[in-house]
Amino acid sequence: MMFPKEREIGSSSGLGQGEVDVKNLSFFKIFQGDDLSSESMRAFPYDFIRNVPQNDYSSNMVIRTQWGISWEVKVSMNPRFYYMEKRGWNQFVNDNALGDKELVTFTHTGLMCFNVKIYEENGKELVTPRRPRTMASLKSSNKDVKKKAEETGGVRVKSKRFEEGETSKKKKKKMKSNNDEDTVPVFNITIKTSYLKFLPIPTYFADVHIPKTYKMVTIHHSNGNCSWEVVCLVRKTRATFSSGWARLVREYPLSVGDFCTLKFIKPTEFHLAVSKKVEEIMSD
Repeated sequence: MMFPKEREIGSSSGLGQGEVDVKNLSFFKIFQGDDLSSESMRAFPYDFIRNVPQNDYSSNMVIRTQWGISWEVKVSMNPRFYYMEKRGWNQFVNDNALGDKELVTFTHTGLMCFNVKIYEENGKELVTPRRPRTMASLKSSNKDVKKKAEETGGVRVKSKRFEEGETSKKKKKKMKSNNDEDTVPVFNITIKTSYLKFLPIPTYFADVHIPKTYKMVTIHHSNGNCSWEVVCLVRKTRATFSSGWARLVREYPLSVGDFCTLKFIKPTEFHLAVSKKVEEIMSD
């Protein structure tokens, strides 16, 4: 479906009858439902394609938000229509946390470059990116707090006896934590094909342990040698591990049929253990 702006520009720009201002063609998409990466969702409208010079398709598509962030998306063609490749498209969808009935307009500025505007379900336009606070900003905040404490004389010098007492407390706390390991919140999930891109968090777990805001979490490998930063995307009906999860799937690696246990370490950290038993049973 073409965005109405296209016709207004074509008829009021002084062009001859039947001509269209290619640099201002627009179309829109409504991001609703689970299958946001379907081929039909990634397709260009026919009325748009027939007005854009075919040579432009040799260039990759560039999607740019008004706050200056861009995504490069490869354009391909099947026997019926042109469409955007999944890799770049999914990155754009994930980074902007789309999928909650947003309307997004794509305005062509020439050579397959597009300016986009994102409108929420209530009609409000997004003018800043949807991003959780990064670890860098949290560290910066901690530095500011420490600096302020030093300036006001609020930093105490701990005595050796005090430090020894604190160390002893920490050891006891760690021992208690190990004894209570069975009570640590976990959720289990078997990997399906759709879970290779996004991982839905079970509602019973999310309602208790996941805050109702976007955030960045760290997921640690079971061997403790590596970890991944993953966006925890929280919507009205569910919470999902989105941007960064696909990279974890590739590098861990995970595959369809794997039985995963995610242990809740702290509000921003999880431990991931994987069993291949399910996959082996299926292969037998």
